Formats: sequence, structure tokens, C-alpha cells
Amino acid sequence: MSESERMRIALNRHFVDSGEKERLLGILRARLIELGWNDELYSHCRETVENRRLENITMDELVKEAADFGRQKVPENTKKELLAHIKKYLDTTFE
Repeated sequence: MSESERMRIALNRHFVDSGEKERLLGILRARLIELGWNDELYSHCRETVENRRLENITMDELVKEAADFGRQKVPENTKKELLAHIKKYLDTTFE
């Protein structure tokens, strides 16, 4: 295992253990709800199933399609806001 992989695993563990990951996920959920992202993703999934017919799409295909669509629909300012929270947390935690 490389040094960068060990560092990534350690940081992820720290984010989880400290509760910061859950706090950030809560911020993300709130922003996405405010933006109607959930409703848009739900509508996209319904349209995908209707257009391809239920018999012609697997759950794995639908999940991949939804994940790709969902990632594209997260606004850049929301991504930047979360990145700013992460940077601030890292700066104050690892001064």
C-alpha cells in the first residue's frame, strides 16, 4: 500500500470518527433538497425506466445512470461550499 493510500485511509477514518463526515453529508443533503435535486433525480429515474421499459433495464444499469446524472446535477457552488468546509476543518484540525 502506498503512502498516499495510507494517508487517504487515515484521513477518511478521522473524518468518520470525528463526526465531520456526517456533518458534511448533512450540509450536502440540505443543499440538494433546497435545490430540488432529489426530485429531479427521481424524475430522471422514472423517465429512464419508462423510456427503456422495465424489462429492458437492470437495476445496475439504472443505478449507474442515476449516479452519473446525479453527479452532473450537483451545482459547482455546492461543490465549492463543501470543499471550503473540508479545507477549513483540515486547517483547524491539523494546524
